[in-house]
Amino acid sequence: MSSALQQGTQSREETMDNRDLLILKYLSDFKNITKTANALFMSQPALTKRIKHMEKELNTQLVESSNKGITLTPTGIEAALFADDALNRFDQLTKRLAEIDNKNLSVLRLTAPNIICEYYLPSIIRKFKKIHPKARFLITMAPSSKVVSLMNNNQCDFGFLRNDFGWDDAGMLLLTTNHIVAACRQPFALKDLSHMNRVAYTTDAYYMKMLDLWWSNNFSTPPHIDVQVSSLDLCCEMVFQGLGFGLLPSVLIPKDLPIHQLVLNDKDGKPIQRHTYLIFKEKEVNSRIKKDFLAFIQEHPFESFLSLHEAAKEV
Repeated sequence: MSSALQQGTQSREETMDNRDLLILKYLSDFKNITKTANALFMSQPALTKRIKHMEKELNTQLVESSNKGITLTPTGIEAALFADDALNRFDQLTKRLAEIDNKNLSVLRLTAPNIICEYYLPSIIRKFKKIHPKARFLITMAPSSKVVSLMNNNQCDFGFLRNDFGWDDAGMLLLTTNHIVAACRQPFALKDLSHMNRVAYTTDAYYMKMLDLWWSNNFSTPPHIDVQVSSLDLCCEMVFQGLGFGLLPSVLIPKDLPIHQLVLNDKDGKPIQRHTYLIFKEKEVNSRIKKDFLAFIQEHPFESFLSLHEAAKEV
């Protein structure tokens, strides 16, 4: 063995570690080499050798031997006090890290489009936390196309999709289906929409294209957009207040409101449907919290999570 390698090996052997701290603690507690060696499952010669290594590394005598046994020197007593404190602090650290890990195991990362985040997730989270009070949630609001990307990159545990955007994993549940309707406070027929004021809202490109296609299939002139808003929620409020008609998910129109509706049909005369899915990677549903969340969603009708804003109900 080369000299450099021998020095490196010797250095590693003489570096103090947790076992050395235990040696100092037990020597202080037992005042006996045999009891200390037994407590650490070491032979007495191995323990004696390790004590010599520590004394060499610390450059001080730690233990004195006599016919009555051993005693710690003043520096040995100081080292033992340090060891006891260090072991306690290390124990506190490991417990704290375990707490952090347990909290992380209780975190669910969800991603969903605006409509799911606003109208469904509050109820989902509230009801699930009755079962798992310590559950924590990280929510990312994203259009359905981005939801798939986040899930593919393992940035979320579960994703909610509005329509199928090409999720390849077998983990996919159909949660609910609803229709798109033209909605207005005033009575109207399909032909009336071309000259009525429309309240439009910004949404994902897929949905915008679907609405534009429906319009072009039914009318030769562009819609008269009187109010343009940045969110579906605000669009609903504007329509409910009688500021025009909107093309809205049927599920968001409270049954007790005097809103006139007309279901949008495709060019074949069939109602335009929007499906809502829960997507996940089956192999990643590997913790209790994830399994329980999946079971919770499966066991409850998705419609039961719908929570319409009180302001809309009071219009």
